[in-house]
Order: sequence, then C-alpha cells, then structure tokens
Amino acid sequence: MNLSATALITGAIMPFFKGRSLPAPPIPNDKKKSTYFFLGLIIVSGFILRLYKLSSQSIWLDEAYSIYHSQQNFIHAISFKDLSPPLYYVLLHFWIKFTGTSVFSVRLLSVLFGTASVFIIYLLGAHIFNKKVGIYSALLVACSPLHIYFSQEARTYSILFTLTLLSMYFYSKLSKVTSKWIIAGYLISTVFLIYAHLYALLIFLVQNLHQFIVNRFKLSREVKAWVLLQFIVFIFYIPRIIQLPGIILDNYHSWIAKPSFLELIYMIYFFFSGTVFSFYGLALMLICSLLVLRYKLGSNILFPLWILIPILIPFTYSLLFTPIFIPKYTYFVSLPLYLIASRSLFSMKAEIRPILISAMIILSIATLLVQQNKTTKDPWNKAAEYIQTSNQKEDKVIIITSYEILPFSYYFDQECFQSNDLYTCSYNKGIYPVDSLQEVKKIDEKQFWLIISRGGYNAETPKVLNYINDNYTETESREYSLNHKSGLINKLYKYFEANDLISFKFNRIKVTHFQKKQNGA
Repeated sequence: MNLSATALITGAIMPFFKGRSLPAPPIPNDKKKSTYFFLGLIIVSGFILRLYKLSSQSIWLDEAYSIYHSQQNFIHAISFKDLSPPLYYVLLHFWIKFTGTSVFSVRLLSVLFGTASVFIIYLLGAHIFNKKVGIYSALLVACSPLHIYFSQEARTYSILFTLTLLSMYFYSKLSKVTSKWIIAGYLISTVFLIYAHLYALLIFLVQNLHQFIVNRFKLSREVKAWVLLQFIVFIFYIPRIIQLPGIILDNYHSWIAKPSFLELIYMIYFFFSGTVFSFYGLALMLICSLLVLRYKLGSNILFPLWILIPILIPFTYSLLFTPIFIPKYTYFVSLPLYLIASRSLFSMKAEIRPILISAMIILSIATLLVQQNKTTKDPWNKAAEYIQTSNQKEDKVIIITSYEILPFSYYFDQECFQSNDLYTCSYNKGIYPVDSLQEVKKIDEKQFWLIISRGGYNAETPKVLNYINDNYTETESREYSLNHKSGLINKLYKYFEANDLISFKFNRIKVTHFQKKQNGA
C-alpha cells in the first residue's frame, strides 16, 4: 500500500472517529521497568523454543507445496490458483532467494513471525487490560505447544496468528486513540491479514459485527467512518475476489470430510496442549480452561465473537452444505482464550498466582518436549532414504497419490523439485506420480517401487493394490507412520471412525518393492 495514498486516506477518515466502546476500559497499568525485562526474557525464550529441533521433522506435503510454488518466478507465486491467498507464498519467494530451501531456512520465516506474535499479544493484552495481563498472555503464547508447532511449519499459519493479533490491536486502539498512524496501521494489517488465509475473512466479519453491535446498529458519524474504512479494505481485496471463482470451480474443497461435534471437543484440547496427546497437555488444558471459565465477560462481547464466529460459521455451513471446516484453520481463536486466561490469572490471589503460572510453564514445556520427540509430520525423508540406500535404488518409482511427488521429490531429486515442471521432469527420470489404475497399467515395469500415502483420499488405491498383488510379488517393504498419539488414543480414533463418529485420515507412508510374477506362477 503506497504511503502517500495511506496518509491521504487516513487524513480523510480521522476526523470522523471520536472513540467507541470496544473492550472494557483498561485496568490501571503497572509501569514497573521490570515488566520490560520480563517481556524481553519471554520473547527470547519463545524464539529459542521455536528454534529447538526446527529441522528434526521431515518436510511434509503442504510444506513441500509451499516451497515448490514459492521458488518459482514472482508472477507464479502471486497468481497460481490456491485456496490460500498469496501473501505467504510471496514472502517465502523472496525469503528463499536469500536463505535457500533447506528445512531450517524455510521454517525460520515462520519462527520469526511466531516470535513476533509473542510481542504483539503483549501489546494487545496491555492495551485492553494492563501490562501484567499482557505479560501473562505473551508467556502463554511463547510456551504454547500449539503455537510453537505452527511456528515450525513452512505454511501461512504463523503469519495468520501474527496478523490477526496486529489487526485486533489496531482495531482496539481505534476505540481509545484516533490518529492517522492508528488508522494506517489498521488498514495495512487488515489488508495483509485477509491475504494471509481465507479464514481471515472471519476476523474481518468479527470486527464488523462487534462494531455494529456496540453502536446498536445506529448509523452514527463514527459508524459511517467505519464503513468507509471497510470499503477501502474491500477495494484492496478485489483482485482476490476476481480469482476466487476459478479456485472454487477447481473443486479444492473435495477432500474435506464432513465435520463432527467430537472434533469441536478435541479442538479445545489442541488450543492449549498442541498436536500430541500427553497427560501433561491434558492437565495444562484443564488449568487453562478453568481460568477461562472463571472470567466474567460482562458487556465485553469482542472475545465471544472472536471465539465463536470463526468456528460456528464454517462448521454449520459444512453440516448443512459443502464441507469447508478444517480445525487447524480456526486455531487463531486460541489467542482470545489466552487473553481471557491471562486476565483471570491477574485477578487471582497473589499467593496462588505464582503457583499456577509455574505449573503452566512446567506443563507447557513438558508437553512441548513430548511433541518435539514424536513424529508429527509425514516422514518423507526416511521413505526417500530407504530407496536411495536400497540395492534396487535404480528401479522405477510409482507414487500414489500423485501430489505426494512434492515431498518425495524434495528429498529424492532436488533437480526435478526445483524445475518449472516437476511432473514431466519426474516422468523422464522414471518417477511416476499416479492417481488411477490405468496410469499404473501403462507403466508396465518388470520391477518397481510403489509408495502409497494418504490412501484414504484416493478411491483408486485399493484397485491399484489388487492389480499389483495379482501380477507382482512383493520383495521388500517398510512402513512409516506418525506416532504423535498414544496407542489408546489411536484405538479410540479407529473405533470412532468405524462407527462414523469422526473422520480422520491416518497418514502412513508404505514403501514396497515389487517384481513381476513369472507366467503360470
């Protein structure tokens, strides 16, 4: 956004704002210098925790997708059809030019944004409540296994969390102080936010609903100014609106399963304890949930809207119409929960507060250690290494489903991965990404490697396996699976799936070598 244009826009809008009733008035601030020392310590700690074992997990499908498209030319990065808007791909495009495409470097961009979110939630908590609440909020995000997980993934989620906080910060500032810098900050952060993720539009909706509710749906001078501000944001979103019909026609949502109410319950656990099951995480969730439940919202409806709207709208739409609800797309609603928990911590007795804070830090770190030592991303590095070190490493490779060529090629053949046409390059080298039985029959090799991953997404996989088992003999195989859930939890998942109570896709990578049967065998 051009700075002179921004100054002109903010100068025109500013006289209409007189301040509105957004969140409750702040609690008197604690101005001790120690606040800034603790904040600095928390930010540094959050950064270190996000660097810990940053490259230990394999690049998986979505990350490989990000890297592949971002490393192409700028026009491709900004315009290729994807459900996610182009902001992250553009940022990663320029980041890769300076840092390369190693696991550590591509994830480091998310680490930086994840660390920034620690500071921004402090600003938001300090503005709405006071500096101590801001410190507690920063501490919860800094140590959050969930936020650390997404700060270590080469995807847009870390940026989504950061820009959500930044937009909400400037939105809350508009209620107290009106200046051209606050208006410009809101405009820039919100425009970037809606270009970070499709679900970010729900935050845009939350702000507008809140604005009209607190003004009792009256068309006052301030509301007119607010509408003008939203119209300017809408203008900047027009290029994306033009692109969306083509994306929808490409049926990008077809792989999303119909959600269940059990998923909503499990999401609450994720908000506080990350992606692995542990009793540490369960205890942490219970502590945080109790803190959230004891907070009295009163007339402050910003937090309920921020929590409920991004979950209920896509969830309800998915039940009634086409499934679009993906739990991880809504994890930014954990942020107001952290703020509420921090406000409840502040209101606790001075004797109890340090005990609870210490317990939450210990439990967060314990859960994080469990998470960091589990396989939480598809281990494509091991699958590629297995073939590369095998006696049959020169044989052809068939991959079903076809899009899994992305993470496999990242480890197996960087030359093709860095090309403009990965699929053609791979075919020329005897690596065949396929989606149907007919494609497998056309290959007709005497011996080959077969890699099956995410079989539940492809109805052709059982047909391919039946054909291969009838005509080929298995000579060796190895299976790689995620181990981030306990055996008990996996059994419960399988039970729930078998009874259509919940739908989960278990990510397993099976690498098998086949040799054609002799006639008459």
